[in-house]
Amino acid sequence: MLPDTIKTRGLHAGIRFAPLGVLDKQHKQQFQAKANEGFDWQRQEYAENLWRLTTPQPGGGPRSHLKLTLQPDAFNFEDSFPADPIDLFSDNLKLGLDVLAAVFSPKLIIGVGIVVRLAAQSDPPDAREYLGNRCLKLDDKLAPLGRPVHGVGLKLLLPPLPREGATNWQAIVKVESLVEDVRQLYIEVDARWANPFQWNPQSVVDCVKTTHDFATTQVADFLHNLGKAF
Repeated sequence: MLPDTIKTRGLHAGIRFAPLGVLDKQHKQQFQAKANEGFDWQRQEYAENLWRLTTPQPGGGPRSHLKLTLQPDAFNFEDSFPADPIDLFSDNLKLGLDVLAAVFSPKLIIGVGIVVRLAAQSDPPDAREYLGNRCLKLDDKLAPLGRPVHGVGLKLLLPPLPREGATNWQAIVKVESLVEDVRQLYIEVDARWANPFQWNPQSVVDCVKTTHDFATTQVADFLHNLGKAF
C-alpha cells in the first residue's frame, strides 16, 4: 500500500442522546431557523420521526454531499466524498451539535459512533493481489471455489481497552479491494464509545479525531508493514 495516496471517502459521526427530542411543529420551526445558520441546506425532509437535511459540497464531485439526520434520540452528521480537510468537518459537526443543543437541550450523550472511510493506491496496482496473495497468502487456495474472485478483504474487531485516563472504545476495521476500482484499497474504521457522559459536543469532535488518526496512522502502518512482510 502507498500511504501517501490515502484519500478520505467519507466521515460519519452519530450520537444517541437523552432526553428524547419531540419532533413536532413548534420544534421544527426552531430547528429550521437554527439549522440555516452557517449551512445552506438544499433539501429538507421532515417526516414524523425523522428529519433530514442534505446539500452538495462546493468543489466536490457528484457524490460529494453533507447530510444531517435527526431522530427523537439520535443525531447523525455525514460528509460523503468530502472536498475539504477533516478540520472543516469537525467545525461543521460542532455547528450541527449546537443546533441540536439550542432546540432540544439534551443533557446526556448515551453513545458515540464514528466511521471513517478511506481509499489508498495498492502496490502492486491490484488490491486483490495485494490483500489476497501478498498479505493473506491465499494464492491458489481459492481454487476450490471454482470461480474468479473480484473482491478480497479482511475484517478485524478490536475490543475496548479500559485504561486509566483514556476513553474506552472499540473499533471494527474493514480492509477490502475497492470493487469499483481494484487498483485501490478501501479502508473503514467504525469506532464506538458506549459509556454515557454529560452533554459535551467537544468530546464528540475529539472522537472524530481519535478515529481518523487511528485509521490514517495505525491501520495504514499495519497494512503497509503487512504488505512488506512477505
